Amino acid sequence: MKKDLAWIDLGLISYEDAFVIQEQLHKKCVDKSWPDTLLFQENYPVITLGRGTQEKNLLHSAEELAAMGIQLTSVSRGGDISYHGNGQFIVSPILHFDQYVKSAHQYVRCLEQIVINLLDHYRLISKRIKGRSGVWIDDPYTGDDKKISALGIAVSHGVTLHGISINVNPNLQHFKTIIPCGIEDKGVTSMEACGCPPVTLSKLRDQFILEFDAMFGTQTTKRTHDEFSVN
Repeated sequence: MKKDLAWIDLGLISYEDAFVIQEQLHKKCVDKSWPDTLLFQENYPVITLGRGTQEKNLLHSAEELAAMGIQLTSVSRGGDISYHGNGQFIVSPILHFDQYVKSAHQYVRCLEQIVINLLDHYRLISKRIKGRSGVWIDDPYTGDDKKISALGIAVSHGVTLHGISINVNPNLQHFKTIIPCGIEDKGVTSMEACGCPPVTLSKLRDQFILEFDAMFGTQTTKRTHDEFSVN
């Protein structure tokens, strides 16, 4: 029997407002008053500082970033510094990961494979790089390895938080305000920059759900934030 999963799409929302909802969902998943959930969102420009962030990887002051319309915030996930913004697809699986895989390491590898399979659907050949998380792609113009999808998770009370971002068509200049994930010798790219025809985030979301269900044998059903709020 397939495991039932919910999905909620918050649309375009501030990172901070979305994280409040994510924490509420996490609490309900922990006490099993709400099913495991895929939480989708698109954020206004924000730089997030993970638990492993090194100061040198932030290349501008908070004041300079504010002048560019970019917020700065610390987050509870692992990993270094990252950027989120318009045109970026973000999904946070909030779930009891040990019901799907044997270890956190396997969970991360499965998430990466879901992204690789998703990009393959759009005729983009992506890959892993040994020793580095996320999903990478060969720049079609230079041949350089560039990150197209970042990944950072946290686990609390056996339930995951945070998750995956995929660059669809964000402002790539914003990534130059940081050293993404602390990796100095690799750049960042997007589906658009790699020649992918325009794709809406809602279409990408629907394909992601298909790939997630195929990977984990789940059956994912739409729920709404309003429904969650009154639950």
